[in-house]
Order: sequence, then C-alpha cells, then structure tokens
Amino acid sequence: MTYFFRIFCAVLVLAAAADRGLAQEVAFEEWHYHQPGDLLYAEGVHTAGVILEDYSFAIMILDSKGKNTAIGAVIPGNAFQDSVKSTLTMTDGSARTVTVTGDELRREPAKADGMVSYSFFISPEDVELFQAARDWTLQAGEQSATFPLAGSRVAVDAARAAQQISEGGPEVRAKWIDACDAAAAHPFDGESDAPGVAWDDMNPETATTACLNAYAAGDVSPRTRYELGRAYDRAGDPRALELLTKAARQDHYPIAFNGLATLYFAGTYVQRDLAVARDLLEQGVALGDLVSRYSLGRMLIENGTGDADRDKGRALLLEAAKAGYPAAQRTYGAWLADGTLGDGDPQQAKAFLQDAADKGDADAAYALAQLYIGDNGIAPDPKAYLKYLKQAAKGGNAAALDALALD
Repeated sequence: MTYFFRIFCAVLVLAAAADRGLAQEVAFEEWHYHQPGDLLYAEGVHTAGVILEDYSFAIMILDSKGKNTAIGAVIPGNAFQDSVKSTLTMTDGSARTVTVTGDELRREPAKADGMVSYSFFISPEDVELFQAARDWTLQAGEQSATFPLAGSRVAVDAARAAQQISEGGPEVRAKWIDACDAAAAHPFDGESDAPGVAWDDMNPETATTACLNAYAAGDVSPRTRYELGRAYDRAGDPRALELLTKAARQDHYPIAFNGLATLYFAGTYVQRDLAVARDLLEQGVALGDLVSRYSLGRMLIENGTGDADRDKGRALLLEAAKAGYPAAQRTYGAWLADGTLGDGDPQQAKAFLQDAADKGDADAAYALAQLYIGDNGIAPDPKAYLKYLKQAAKGGNAAALDALALD
C-alpha cells in the first residue's frame, strides 16, 4: 500500500492551504469521489473519502487494476498502536466491530504534529457494508475518530466507475484523449494538433467530463492536465488553479503559462498579482507560446511602466499579429486606428483587422466597420461598413447589434 504514503501527505497540504487561504472551499462531513485538483487526489489510484473539520480524514482507495481496496484514516494522536478496532454503525443502530493487527495493519510515519494514520485492506463485502452504514469509528488505544458515511455510496461508486475506465486499455484511453482535445484544446496551442475550441464555444460540462475520463483512463500528460485546467476554468471551478499551476510550473507546458497568468492577472481563485502574471507570461514567451506573446504585449502596453515596457509590448503584440493570432491582429489593428499606439496607421490597421475578421473575430469585424465610416485615412464605404457590421452582429458583438437596431 505504498500509495498511502502519497495520499496521507495530503493532510499537510490541507493545513498549509487553509493557513494561506488559497485552497478551494473544502466540503466537510460528506464523502466525495476525488478528482484531479482535489486536495486528496493522487494519480494512479481512485479514491473517495471524507474530511472532518479538524482535518482528520478517512479515505477508501481502489488501485488502478481493481484488485485491491483499502480503507484508511488520519486521526488525532501522538503514538502508534499495535492494533485498531474498526466499527461500522449501521442505520438500524447495530454495530459491526473487527480488530485489525499484525501484518494486516499499515501504520504510516507521522506527517503532521498530533496526527497518526492507519490503513488496511478490506473485502468487496466490506465495501458494501461501508456504503450501507451510518458511520465508521476507528479506535486506536485511546485515540479515535468517527466519520459519517453520508454520500459514501455515490462517492465510492464514482471511484469504481473511474477504475473501470482505467481497465479499458489503450483504445479507451485514446478515445478519451481525443474527446478531451476536441472539447478543451486551445485553438493556438502550439503543442497540440487538435483544431481546438474557442473559449466562448466551450461546453464546460462536456469538456470537464471528457478530460476527467482521460485522466481516469491513465492519461496524465501535460496537455491533458492543461486542457482539464482550461475546462475547469470555463466552468468556474477553483480546481483550475491547481491544474494550471502544475501544467505550467511542473510540466513547463508552454500555453499553460498564459492560462495561469490570466488567473493571477484577474485575481481568479487566487489573490491578484500582476508581477506574478508578468513573470509567468515571460516564461511562456521564452518557451515559444504565441498566446503568451500576445498577452504579455497587451499587458505591457496597458499596465507597464515607462517607455521600455511600452516599446517591448508593442513589439510583442506586432509579432503575435504577424504570426496570425486573431486577438493580437484585432487589438493591434484597433490600437493603430484609435491612436493608442501613437501615430495611427489606418492601412496597416485595416490589414490586421481584415485578417482577424476573416477568421471569424466579431470584435475585429466591428472595428473594421468603423474604419469604413471615413475621417480616418480610409475612404468611406457604406457597403463595406454594413457588411462588416452585419458580420460583427452575427458573431455576437453587442455594439454591432445595437447599431443595426438603430439603423
């Protein structure tokens, strides 16, 4: 049961995260199936568990091949006992107690002051008893903890379903990797061959399910980790922070630096920190990520200090626009037209906006329509104005919709 060593380290993560106030909200007193990004999740096993408010926790673990199931707990205590009593209290009030000792009992070294951990294997029949019982008490000498079993049936069944996906082999794994790519890949991820899906077009439920199943099938690649983080973020799930942090800082997956920087820039799931966001984007740029190049360029122009930042930002934004990134083409073109970048260049602005509009960027189409009003170095063209105004409205641009309503 060496995987218990990794999982029981989570008690330290729980305490540290609580002290920093950075962890997602922890659900106490009810069992949950642990998914990537959860505090008690561990790669390679399928688990369900419950956390008490003192950060004691119980956890049931199915290994990846479904051959063994174990139950364990971290409970208050300062010394290990040679045996433990495991008591299930059933819904009718009756109790079932067994004593576990000797080689059947696993005792982990202490990983937090005042906490000890015990674990042991259980039979399939025992699993059913746990799912049907009201609560479970683990008694070790004078040390004990009682864990409610509310939600355990649904949570353990979900862990079992994930374990069955993991048994599907390479074909099942490939199926879910493809589904994750199709639902959550970024259209400009230089490490992926998938066409990708724009943020506004993502279905968060479909994307999250596909990528979680890819994980369950055994794919923990940097790309899938990033795509799951992106899916979580689209769903407004705080676990996005954990996944994108690992994809960037651990895996060094280029576009993940942009995803993580976006969270720090906006203060989403974490305290806002522009310095951290800038550092992350610079790392993404160093790894060749086009989206990080655009984001850093825009950030330096809008939030930088001094001419050096502004000049660097303009150069980065122009590079991203020339490389064909629609958001960069739209932004650079619009800023050329309105003077944000200094002296306007309507012809170059028109070229970049045209390219982005042709790729389906509704905001670029609206900005291009404004150029055809005239008085900006571009000859007035009512037909072109109306054409791009309609294109922008079709793409959902609110200003274009309002303009057409007035017209």
